[in-house]
Amino acid sequence: MEAIVVTNQAAGTAGMKLMDRPDPPAAINDVIVDDSCVGFVPTELTWPSTWTDRHERDRTPSIPGHELAGVVTALGYGTTGLSVGQRVSGLADWYRDGTLAESVAMEARNLAPLPGDVDFTVGASLPISGLTAWQGLFEHGRLRAGQSVIAHGAAGAVGSMVTQLAREAGAYVIGTGRAADRQKALDFG
Repeated sequence: MEAIVVTNQAAGTAGMKLMDRPDPPAAINDVIVDDSCVGFVPTELTWPSTWTDRHERDRTPSIPGHELAGVVTALGYGTTGLSVGQRVSGLADWYRDGTLAESVAMEARNLAPLPGDVDFTVGASLPISGLTAWQGLFEHGRLRAGQSVIAHGAAGAVGSMVTQLAREAGAYVIGTGRAADRQKALDFG
């Protein structure tokens, strides 16, 4: 398969190279997903997990990228809850090869079914911003219906998720942002 690979942390995005890599195997509880759309942020190249495993051992060459939407093509032994041919969206483990490849092996628990009416580009754009918004609102903020939330950058990636999740939970949402994005933010309400 083809993948974008990094080997030199100091090189930044200039060090990213398209290379042939072996197809990933499906380990126990893993799923192989053929990527239709992926997400990448350049700051990933500064994260220790891009370059080392959980025991701080070098794991280069590595494949960056974490967000994805695609189709399940194989299931590892013991994998439940997903099926071959199913559309999914998810977030790849930081310490494993990522999504900037034709296919990726990842734990089934890091994937969610993607409805047929949701475009792959939308599915791949949701995991990190959605998780960040969810954790901030419900795990850290313990948001409840009737409370007020201020969403700075309400039309941005995380802000738009905060706005929609808070409204759905019954909160009163105050959004800030650029005047040019006003209508976009209002449409989330």
